[in-house]
Amino acid sequence: MKLTTRQIQIAIAAAAVVLVVALWFTIGPGRGSKLATERLTPLASELEGIRGVYLYFGVPGSDDLAAEYRDVVVKDREADRVRAIYRELLSGSTGSYESPFPDGVELLNAYYTSRGMLYLDWNEALVKEFQGGSGRERQLLASIVLTAADNLPDVTEVTILVEGNPVGTIGGHFDVMTPLGVDEWR
Repeated sequence: MKLTTRQIQIAIAAAAVVLVVALWFTIGPGRGSKLATERLTPLASELEGIRGVYLYFGVPGSDDLAAEYRDVVVKDREADRVRAIYRELLSGSTGSYESPFPDGVELLNAYYTSRGMLYLDWNEALVKEFQGGSGRERQLLASIVLTAADNLPDVTEVTILVEGNPVGTIGGHFDVMTPLGVDEWR
């Protein structure tokens, strides 16, 4: 079977189209670093995301804690992520667990260092409104530390501040002047 000139022209044209399409997908706009335009500022949607976190609440009638899973909208900056997690913790349990925090407690600020130290600055209600014994105070501190441990893997120690200043204790039973080691509270 002999090909006609017309069939040869069609075959060459088809091969050329396939070659152009293949080149387009390998080195076309947006594929190569020289052809792609750089975007220096991230889009707002890239700065937010939903992340699953574990929050620790009190078990009713005991000094134990239980983890509650929740999806939290978090931002890209580390301090904003920490604030979002603890804001959820302060909002209380969606189940039957109890918040170990006294009424009126707010997280004022959070500082997170590259050495694994998390500073949490609370309002004065953390100390002034606290009511309970050593078990309740342990539950409160464990809730703070374990929430950090499970959701911020680089954290090794948590420092409690009240209105920007170190505080000796929350309820008179545990020393919080020194950082709370994550490994000691697991």
